[in-house]
Amino acid sequence: MSEEVVTVVTGSVGRMRIERPESLNAFTPRVLEGLLEAVQSFEADDDVRAIVFTGAGDRAFCAGVDLGDKGGINRSTPEALDTVHRAQRLLKALRRTPLPVVAGVNGYAMGAGMDLALGCDVRVVRADAEMSQSYVNVGLPPGDGGAYLLPRLVGEEIAKDLILSGRRITGREAHELGIASTVVEGDAERTREVALDRARELADGPTVALGRAKRLVNEAHDVTMETGLEHAIEALGECRETDDHAEAVAAFVEDRTPEFRGA
Repeated sequence: MSEEVVTVVTGSVGRMRIERPESLNAFTPRVLEGLLEAVQSFEADDDVRAIVFTGAGDRAFCAGVDLGDKGGINRSTPEALDTVHRAQRLLKALRRTPLPVVAGVNGYAMGAGMDLALGCDVRVVRADAEMSQSYVNVGLPPGDGGAYLLPRLVGEEIAKDLILSGRRITGREAHELGIASTVVEGDAERTREVALDRARELADGPTVALGRAKRLVNEAHDVTMETGLEHAIEALGECRETDDHAEAVAAFVEDRTPEFRGA
């Protein structure tokens, strides 16, 4: 795993952080590969029940692709498109993992950096963070998922406004638009702390049910209602057989808080 990606497991939470503060946590192919490996390793660890994704330092979550790197998208080389493919693979991994993923947007989230945040399930944003679909500012369309994910959060018109203008919005505006569920009036470290707390809350939940629910929501815009309802019945049947469901029923009967174990 790249030294520019720091991973650690704290309790039931897998934590991954881009460690390139001097470059505003802009990513390179190595960073993308490290992040993808982190997601895969967390999935394979039975003790991990949620993921939190943050950036190092005081200024940025992720400023997007590192244009100074040989794989920078501004270069007309095979490496440029390879970087896009790697970013897309990471985005798909964030969406497909059954583990809930929380993004702690502690600063700049620009271009593909914003797209990686959009690929997470829950976004906790610093109030004065800046986010932008900045692709058009360098003469490019969104290549890493923004055009697919953003309309699902804010609707077509607002998504087009943000994408076609490339304008920056603050964390507060992101919260008002529905891009983020939580806004933090504090510094970068406080934002990371709140994101970790949110991930811990999710890690304490019924893991199988959360994964099935995530899958149902992810597909909601892409399948018919009939298919969505069929998949919901299938997920319900699977979850009824879990220990966590049995624990929830027992806790209700005994008038206590359930203690879920993720199985």
